[in-house]
Amino acid sequence: MWHKTRVLTLLAVVGAALALAACDEDEQGRILRYEKGTYLGKPDTALSEEQLDELRLRAKQQAGE
Repeated sequence: MWHKTRVLTLLAVVGAALALAACDEDEQGRILRYEKGTYLGKPDTALSEEQLDELRLRAKQQAGE
């Protein structure tokens, strides 16, 4: 009987540790309910002129120009 109690206690401790480990900070504040056809994420930030120039150059290179 003492052995059974010890095993149950160990399982409870392991279960509690797993439950607490699942509370990852990255998982907090994420979208859980989605609206069809609506983007609910963070708004995009505008690209700088330098970034736009780099993208234009890359597009030209990929097009073979």
